[in-house]
Amino acid sequence: MPHLLAAADVGGTFIDIVLADPETGRTRIGKVLHRKGRQGEDIFAALRQLVQEMDRQLSDIASLVIGTTVVTNALLEGQLAKTALFTTEGFRDVIEIARMTRPSSYDLHKRRAPVVAPRNLRFDIPERLDHTGAVLKPLDLEYLERCIEEVRSAGVEAIAVSFLYSYVDSEHEAAARERLTELGVPVSISSEVLPVFREYERTAATALNAASIPVMSRFLDGLGKVNDGGIARTYIMGSAGGCLTFSEAARFPIKCAMSGPAGGVVGTRDLARQHGFESVLTLDVGGTSSDLAVLHNAEITVTDERVIGGYPVAIASAEIETIGAGGGSIAHMDATGLLKVGPRSSGSDPGPVSYGRGGTQPTVTDAHVALNRLGERSMLGGEFRLDRPAAIAAIEKELAAPLATSWQRAAHGILRVTTANIVKAVRAISTERGDDPRNMLLVAFGGAGPLHAIEVARSLEMSRVLIPYYCGVFSAHGIAAVDIAYDAQRTWLKPLAQVDADDLADITGELAGQLMSRVAGDGFEGDELDTRWLVDLRYVGQSHALTVSLSSPDLQGLEASRKLFVAEHLKRYGHASDSAPVELVNLRLKISRPRASFGGQEQASAEAEIAPVGFRAIWLDENEEVECPVYRRQDLPVGWQGTGPLVIEQFDSATVIGRGDRIEVLPASRAMIVSIDFDSRKTMTTNGRKENELSTS
Repeated sequence: MPHLLAAADVGGTFIDIVLADPETGRTRIGKVLHRKGRQGEDIFAALRQLVQEMDRQLSDIASLVIGTTVVTNALLEGQLAKTALFTTEGFRDVIEIARMTRPSSYDLHKRRAPVVAPRNLRFDIPERLDHTGAVLKPLDLEYLERCIEEVRSAGVEAIAVSFLYSYVDSEHEAAARERLTELGVPVSISSEVLPVFREYERTAATALNAASIPVMSRFLDGLGKVNDGGIARTYIMGSAGGCLTFSEAARFPIKCAMSGPAGGVVGTRDLARQHGFESVLTLDVGGTSSDLAVLHNAEITVTDERVIGGYPVAIASAEIETIGAGGGSIAHMDATGLLKVGPRSSGSDPGPVSYGRGGTQPTVTDAHVALNRLGERSMLGGEFRLDRPAAIAAIEKELAAPLATSWQRAAHGILRVTTANIVKAVRAISTERGDDPRNMLLVAFGGAGPLHAIEVARSLEMSRVLIPYYCGVFSAHGIAAVDIAYDAQRTWLKPLAQVDADDLADITGELAGQLMSRVAGDGFEGDELDTRWLVDLRYVGQSHALTVSLSSPDLQGLEASRKLFVAEHLKRYGHASDSAPVELVNLRLKISRPRASFGGQEQASAEAEIAPVGFRAIWLDENEEVECPVYRRQDLPVGWQGTGPLVIEQFDSATVIGRGDRIEVLPASRAMIVSIDFDSRKTMTTNGRKENELSTS
């Protein structure tokens, strides 16, 4: 019976592949360069090689989950389908008026992202409901038919329908969709995509969903070879920490906008629970960007306030912040002569200079290679050779010479600026939201995460860093074991004091029934499902709400949620009132089907003493090289301890341990815990003055 779990994380530079046996913990990983348009072919080829290494067949794979940035890239690059929008009469321009905010208050040349549906493809249809769902004006089907002819001649590729108060009663939207389907293009209605109040966010999300359907459909079609090759079933990673069936992803591609980064957060949650860590901050440094998230009580924080490419995406997703700081981020001089890193990236083609694929501009990876933090045969088990002389020459030419300094100092400058950029982002999602990073654990992953995490932690005065075993492909590792998830939400504006038990039972029952019909349509039974309720609450008079757990969809559960809301409000904003009236805004439901969980990692044999595989001279600072022992990650048994400086290399990443920092391999997961030694921050004398190792001067 098929039982292997597989995952693929399609990133900006590499595609990470994980194949795991959940019963034994036996795992194989792969990493291939990302060739746009050929993802399905490359994933299939990589999996075929991995199953051969495990003496298995493709038919032994029970499921494959794929994290993809296809929707994100479409939003960022504006490569969306030609979309028509049908709205209530008088609300044609809501999507363009938006919130009357500017991208930049002082930049007169700054422009907002183009409206998804241009004005000539926006149609306001005579119809109107009131806030209770009562019909004020029936849907004018004759007028709708005339609009259909105009849409047909325009050659649109997708249609969005967003009528006023459709989240209360969807009858008009459903009737409109029935007529519009004759055009033969996908139709999205707001009562299914985002049935909540605030017509701008609801309309924008529906239009974006419709415009993304053809993009996602082409991606899913390209994955057909994977299923045809014998894999039982393939899923797409969602934004909120669960995976979607092909049918769900095809209907709601906007729910996959943060697909890839969510896998790392899921993996961190499982790792934190395994080792009993509660307050965790994640740092995922890949080839193009760095993704950061905060977990409390080993739970993923979810938000519906996100902007991607200038577009508001009000769909529930893991609360992840992304900055343009990755291994491929290009270092350059700005117009004022200052050293900048990112957000432009070299990607996989041509890639960093040290890749030898035609790149000419130095990147963060080139700085690591030049300083010998990454050896010339450190990547992919030595199969991917790095060109150190080329990296040094590029840094010398593009940065050191203009700055009239040494290449060593310029290379360290690249890393310090990158660290500063990451630290700024960490403070934005922690300190600015009431969390103290000093009381949290930093979990580092991604191909470049372990190379930066220790200096980031040192800058933030965080005492510990956790590095997962398969850190370079950790997002794919998290994706492999993610639950299959379905979610729905509904606006129900009501002061908690006025909520009637019968009305609450009716609306939650209706919401659960609609979601269960989708679950059953994909062939899943009720006895294998987990259900979780959430609720959005706010004080009466406020504009925005906070999302908290709802232990049970009844009055007792709502009272418990109110107490959670008060506590969260106090933490987030520094004030709260236990007596002020609280209002219910949205009800949320998540139904998931748990998938097999991983067992422990394969264990290394415990030897009396682990010898390094070699030594390498590394520039830990710009003034001197330090001869450091180099260990292989797979050789380190549980309980092994070491003190820096030293280097630990593995197939998918490398970790540089600084002076005095201590490291230990934890049981079961074989994750490494690094304890930062702040007393070892050596002070040196340069040009007659004292200068700290981490100085950016």
